[in-house]
Amino acid sequence: MNQTLFCSLNHFSTSRCILKAIPIAILLTLSNVSYAQESIFVEDKNNKQLINSAEQNVFQQYGVSEDILKLGLSSLSLGDQQVERVVRTLEVGDKVKSSDVFLVQSTDARGNIDLRIKYDQSKLDDNEGVIKTIEQITKTEYRLKNYMESYDKSSVVVDEISANEIEISFNYSKYGLPQDIAYFRFMRVKLTVVNGVATKMVMTNSKPFDFDAFSVEHYRQEVDLMTLVNGHTAIANKVIHATGKKGNKEASYHATIKPVAFYDDEHGALVFDEASLKMVSDPRIHEEKVDLDRLFPLMSDLVRQQGIDVPLPFGFSVAYRNQDMDFGFDSFNIMGVDLDEWFDPSSSVGTVNAESYSFRADVNILPFWNIYALVGKVNVDAVVDAQYTGKLKDVFEDKLGVIGGSLACSLLENQGADLCSPGRVEVPLHLEYDLAGLGTTLSVGYKEFFASVTATYSKTRLDGQDWGDGIVTIQPMLGYQFLESRAQIFIGAEYQGLKPSMTGNLGDILGTGEDFTFDVGVGLEQWAYLVGFNKQIGRHLNLTGLYNKGETRSSFTLNLGYRF
Repeated sequence: MNQTLFCSLNHFSTSRCILKAIPIAILLTLSNVSYAQESIFVEDKNNKQLINSAEQNVFQQYGVSEDILKLGLSSLSLGDQQVERVVRTLEVGDKVKSSDVFLVQSTDARGNIDLRIKYDQSKLDDNEGVIKTIEQITKTEYRLKNYMESYDKSSVVVDEISANEIEISFNYSKYGLPQDIAYFRFMRVKLTVVNGVATKMVMTNSKPFDFDAFSVEHYRQEVDLMTLVNGHTAIANKVIHATGKKGNKEASYHATIKPVAFYDDEHGALVFDEASLKMVSDPRIHEEKVDLDRLFPLMSDLVRQQGIDVPLPFGFSVAYRNQDMDFGFDSFNIMGVDLDEWFDPSSSVGTVNAESYSFRADVNILPFWNIYALVGKVNVDAVVDAQYTGKLKDVFEDKLGVIGGSLACSLLENQGADLCSPGRVEVPLHLEYDLAGLGTTLSVGYKEFFASVTATYSKTRLDGQDWGDGIVTIQPMLGYQFLESRAQIFIGAEYQGLKPSMTGNLGDILGTGEDFTFDVGVGLEQWAYLVGFNKQIGRHLNLTGLYNKGETRSSFTLNLGYRF
């Protein structure tokens, strides 16, 4: 967005690959991620229900570790060393596609993660881009595994089925999960606990939602849990079934995820599927290494672990701005000559319309700190409506006397140039500038609310001329984010540090061999009010609109950005 909003928000297509590999995409994202829903579900009013409060943690009360909740987000949270097998089938109309892959995660003594995708090419339906799509979704799953508080505490409801069995229902936190998977906000999770041991987790959708080219109407994920010899809870089996439409065709998706092996230094290897382990260990099998770490934003893992979303680090955007200014004058100096006695500054006005087209590249150095550079063009159309004083009549009379002055004025008037009478003179101008600048944004947010301040330093130059003085622009803003629609609205102000004078050199535009220079004092109001919106479109695109209104200027800006 124009001057990055909320780190991004100014808010980052792989849709072609995803459409070809939608089973993998749904499996590794849709099956492992959910988003919070506003309402709290109560399914059986006759059952005794306990609602979690800030003073008491329901999961601790029933002896359930909160780490188990992460298994609904990511199976990679099971441990540092593991292998799992993913088998899935997608039907769209009368076409059926199936595939079979392995995910292998290992961690060395220094904590460095190695994550690989292993597969038999003959079991991928020969789809182009499948592995890259798997890699992208697996990165998301890896990011999710370290969330500290991944659930919404206010949404927890406990149903006591019997003396030994309870069901704990909850939503995942809508504030903590990344905005690139925001469309999984329609999920509700039910965890079954028997004799203090978590045995099953079921996730269903409360309303239809869109996933790329698919409209998912019904979604269900069932996870059977088991307790390992080291006391940790792990996924014994995960089954996903989703139905909906792709365009006007019926579509259905089915996937099964099973662990192949866990291993650590303390307990050695725990093998659950010898045949699958033999397959994944075959040296002829293909494999792709998943590059997990990105340099920017710095400290992003630390911020994510606090349940705070982190924007995609890099962005490009194009912007169009149209600004109108009306201002008065304080002085006129043309080519070194003071013209105030010939033209009355206090009775003269100027109107300017400036259109700018800019391209910006930016990077989030820290989750709350963005820097950017921009280049562009500015086209200016201006009209100077100056009040001529008729001072030439006094000059003629001083030099030629009253009669001689009158005759000189009459002669000029007969030639079509009445220079002895007061009047107004309109001077149109069209100027074209190059634009370059640097800027930065600092931002902070709490739940749906955010604040940011953006500062830009830019310079302009006329074609063939030197760069002019720098201009500082500052935009402080306060805003509100609609989490369901990934849209933001904001209000604020804009400061343009324009000088109280307009100076320049237009070159030898008169053909006299001398440069036409000007130094005109102007009266400008530097602050203006600001309102705007930002709308995220899919994972990578966002559209931003701004409107400014002040005493001497008004403008609107449209910006289309892409983040990756």
